[in-house]
Amino acid sequence: MKDNMLEFFPFSYFRINSKGSILASSKQAHSIFNIPLALLNIVHINDQPKALEFLTSFAHNEPLTINLRLKMIDSSSTDFICTINWEQSIGHLVCIEKNLL
Repeated sequence: MKDNMLEFFPFSYFRINSKGSILASSKQAHSIFNIPLALLNIVHINDQPKALEFLTSFAHNEPLTINLRLKMIDSSSTDFICTINWEQSIGHLVCIEKNLL
C-alpha cells in the first residue's frame, strides 16, 4: 500500500517488519493510538504473549486473525480484531475495533 493511501484508509493499518517494528501506519491508527516504534507497545500486557506469537507467524501464506486488547490514546484498552497478511518479511496488519462490527 502506498504511503499516501494511508491517509484515506478507513481502518487502523500498520505495516510492520518481522520483528514487530512499525514501518508505516494509517491516519486512522494515529487518531486512536500513540504510535510507538514497536507494535507490542500498544498491546495490553495480558495479550502480549499471544500477540508476539501472532506477529512472528510470517511463515504463513494466508491471513491470520486474532483478538487483541490494544491501548488507546486515552490510555484505555479496547478489544480489536486484528488480521495480518505477510508479504515476505513485511506484515500488513489491520485492526478493527470489535464494537464497530
